[in-house]
Amino acid sequence: MVEALESAVLRRGVPFLGICVGMQLLATLGREFGDHKGLGWIDGEVVRMTPADSSLKIPHMGWNGLTLLREHALFADIGTGDDVYFVHSYAMKVANASDVVATTEYGDTVTAAVARGNIAGVQFHPEKSQRVGLLLLRNFLQWKP
Repeated sequence: MVEALESAVLRRGVPFLGICVGMQLLATLGREFGDHKGLGWIDGEVVRMTPADSSLKIPHMGWNGLTLLREHALFADIGTGDDVYFVHSYAMKVANASDVVATTEYGDTVTAAVARGNIAGVQFHPEKSQRVGLLLLRNFLQWKP
């Protein structure tokens, strides 16, 4: 499967959108249940969330507002403050800040979306995020990186 993905995405430039664990698989390394090599398409590692506020529950489940750090075609008609739905216990710590498109706050700043070239990932669930999720999916279908 990795070979087919690399052929399509890395060599032919087919747009790729990883959702939740799909975004986490883009990282160099994942630390859930031990250390595991990721695809390495976005430099970084996936680590267990440990919010500074101990009253915050893990897994993080619920609606959180986005903070857009840069423009990206996937976020056309989506703005800072728009809420999306998250369900996760691990989050990507991205090595290159230029790869981060959006963050959210959950006791700490959490990477919500990444992108480089024809590769993108979102930690949240567009399919559960109502209007904003539908916009993101529409934008992905129209994306010409």
